[in-house]
Amino acid sequence: MRRLPLAMMVFASVCALSAQTEPLEVNPSFQPAQARSVIDIPYTPCSVCGTVVLDALITETGDVKAVQVRRDMACLTQTAVQAIKQWKFTPATIAGKPIASRMPVAVTFESQLSAPNPSPLPKLVPQTPAAIQAEFQPAEVTRAASPPFHAGYAVVQGTAALEVTLSAKGEVENVNVVRNIPPFTQTAEAVLKDWRFMPATYNGHPIESKILLAFVSPPYVYVPPRN
Repeated sequence: MRRLPLAMMVFASVCALSAQTEPLEVNPSFQPAQARSVIDIPYTPCSVCGTVVLDALITETGDVKAVQVRRDMACLTQTAVQAIKQWKFTPATIAGKPIASRMPVAVTFESQLSAPNPSPLPKLVPQTPAAIQAEFQPAEVTRAASPPFHAGYAVVQGTAALEVTLSAKGEVENVNVVRNIPPFTQTAEAVLKDWRFMPATYNGHPIESKILLAFVSPPYVYVPPRN
């Protein structure tokens, strides 16, 4: 009879250990926001070029409520912020219910000279306590790349935008063109292999997510290839 309490204690200890080692709950029904309407980001003549990284705070209706700066370039950031505030999204959902969320947006401003690679990437701006404590943490850009500069006779200017699906390992899984500026878009897609990302997390666990990459081209002329 004395063995029974001991057996119960062992069983309780195993249950407690099992509970401690079980992974935190990950909500598999979470679906990130998706870009629906992206307007042009004006080209800003500046003494520098590089990649500005922002978080768009998206409401349950898909509007951009605010834009938080994650990587800042003084003479370029506000141009990107003002344009992104006018973008429209399909809101994120959990179990099919629309929720407010954050969408990372990396905006690369091209140079009128040869494009530097990797693209200059400013240091991260510290997040607010509320952002740090959020269940969902967006993907982070750790390396950016610029499309090559072209020269020729057909004038090309504008913003090409790509919606990139990232795996739970931070690798590119799919690319959706949301704003097309041929042939600039194709050169932007070609340099994606040189970008690097940290994956998004939900409750501390890496998950599949989306990030928007916008490439702002200065006025230049393009020579189409000869057949």
